[in-house]
Amino acid sequence: MYGIDASVLEGWPDPGLLEEAAVPLLEQAQGIVNVMQAAASEWSGLGDAYRAPEAAELLAAFGTPARVSEGLRAGLAVVYRALMGYADTVRELNRRRGVLLEDIADFRRRTQLHLGEAVAFDALPERQSLGGSSGASVALELGELRQRVSSLAAGHEQAEHDCARLIDGVRPVDGPVPVYYDGGMVTDAAVERTRSRLKDLETAEVGDAAGALEMLELWRTLTPGQLLDYGMAESDFLRSGFTSPPLVVQVRDWWAGLSAEQQAALLVAAPGVIGNLNGVPYKARARANRVNLDSVFKDPRTSETDKAALQVIYDALEPADRRSAAPERSIMSFTPEENGKPFVAVAIGDLDTATNVTWNVPGMRTTVADGLESWTKSAQDLYDGQVFADLINGDKGSNAVVSWVGYDSPDAPPSTEVLSTALAQTGGAKLAVALDGFTETRASESDGVTRPRLNVLAHSFGTTTASYALKALKHEVATATFFGSAGIAWREIGSAADLHVAKDATGEPEVYVTAAGDDRVAPLGIVGSGLRGREGRWSPSDEWFGGKNFSSEGGYDPETGKVYKRTTGHDAKGWAAEGSEDSVLAATGGHGYLDPETESARNIALTSTGRGELIKKLLPLQRKVMAVHGELVRIGPLIEDDLTPEELEEVRNR
Repeated sequence: MYGIDASVLEGWPDPGLLEEAAVPLLEQAQGIVNVMQAAASEWSGLGDAYRAPEAAELLAAFGTPARVSEGLRAGLAVVYRALMGYADTVRELNRRRGVLLEDIADFRRRTQLHLGEAVAFDALPERQSLGGSSGASVALELGELRQRVSSLAAGHEQAEHDCARLIDGVRPVDGPVPVYYDGGMVTDAAVERTRSRLKDLETAEVGDAAGALEMLELWRTLTPGQLLDYGMAESDFLRSGFTSPPLVVQVRDWWAGLSAEQQAALLVAAPGVIGNLNGVPYKARARANRVNLDSVFKDPRTSETDKAALQVIYDALEPADRRSAAPERSIMSFTPEENGKPFVAVAIGDLDTATNVTWNVPGMRTTVADGLESWTKSAQDLYDGQVFADLINGDKGSNAVVSWVGYDSPDAPPSTEVLSTALAQTGGAKLAVALDGFTETRASESDGVTRPRLNVLAHSFGTTTASYALKALKHEVATATFFGSAGIAWREIGSAADLHVAKDATGEPEVYVTAAGDDRVAPLGIVGSGLRGREGRWSPSDEWFGGKNFSSEGGYDPETGKVYKRTTGHDAKGWAAEGSEDSVLAATGGHGYLDPETESARNIALTSTGRGELIKKLLPLQRKVMAVHGELVRIGPLIEDDLTPEELEEVRNR
């Protein structure tokens, strides 16, 4: 019996009403605080007139109700954030629900299958079609629609649960409000000592891993309500996180030892710490980073320029195709400000469960404000190529790609930053921490669970950065692929064998390299790196490096005649108009290294899924025949169309 029950997608709350209910909470809480502060101020003004021995104690007595009112504000602020976050999630789920219901309606029109009907596909006559689709394909599509309904319903259930858990975590502030002076104030001395020590650690900026671990252990001693109260300070530290975090295994054990309520509270109280902390599951990190992003974006201290950059992150989280079952997107890491700019890593796919994960490292002039959008689109193209490679090779694994704009990349010329390796060394250290952190976070899986394959893909100056990271790694990655490289520091990295990358059956490192003949930018970076007395960098495409080179020149599949386009410039995603001034250096539209249907993109999808051996040599692209002085010669534009069997045979015989 086959039907689609979409009723589980009904009855969700109106996001607008949730927001209307949330907004007054902060205003009411602030009103209470204002009243208490005014009362305390009035009493403090009586200092000269009221000189009784108990004067100091009487004035001090206002401390507890003031703290209670602040605690009330903190608690209501948590409720506010929980409701607003729930509203945002429901709004996004409503959008996805609308798309899904349209897809279901379209499916019904094409197959004449009405919701709620009982259809037994195994009872259909063999090869009978429904609306042009075979019974088998209809069953597959029906199964996909059911899965999407189930996934959407589960998403709402989780959002509702998270909201309720945050609200339930709000507790009354410890200690009664005294209505008269009784000789002493009732406070929780242990909690006060903990808060004091936490403040000391923050002031010292938690300079080492021992201090960071101490802070985590202190958080473990606080209730969810106390954690939320602590987080209301919204310090810069709580937005940014540790510079020297504890060991990943220590973080894993610490996180596992927290209650679900404590975990939920920390996502709100210390979003910058949790969102960037290796050892915490990536789903939890993503939620914390979203809280942090929202908080920074709405902060009145955030400039319009910074808000414009942060908006690019919001845009990058939108699915590439709203009408398809697109992979989830999330924020793997987020630093609001470092060296005057934000850094972020956007994950496409589920980093907690994916069996094949690829870090995509960009080159020069890639910032959040100017580069994240294009780089994430290329990451999506890579993801799609990997999924297709899995499909045609019968692999049922899952993929995730990280669009890693997580380091300070050099400015483009006339800046000379790209000629130095300084930023590559700093960025490489950060990349190594992220890669080893991923490996060790996922290492918590139980025995018998397949460990994820980790790959590194790097472009331009990103290859220089990645080479430093790969040499410094504690754990091997499965493959590394460099395209359009700006060169490798040969004195520090003697060959591909120096990198912590797995080796093939013959003992050769699984390090792949490609450079398009029309890429005129990458060689400039290599040559320029040797100017002004610098040591210089060498191309990894050359023999000294020992990488596995593949072509980006395009061609025809020798077996099928399918065409793969060439790469015409330095960009991962082509954008220049054919024949324009921009096209002298930039790749033309559809002809970037990672653009779908290019030879480079096909080969990179293979290398980054462990199938480098399937790269095949293509037949070279042919030019159209044109008449010149009465003779037919091949000087026309290159033919980038699939070949007919007759044309394929002709090309083979040339």
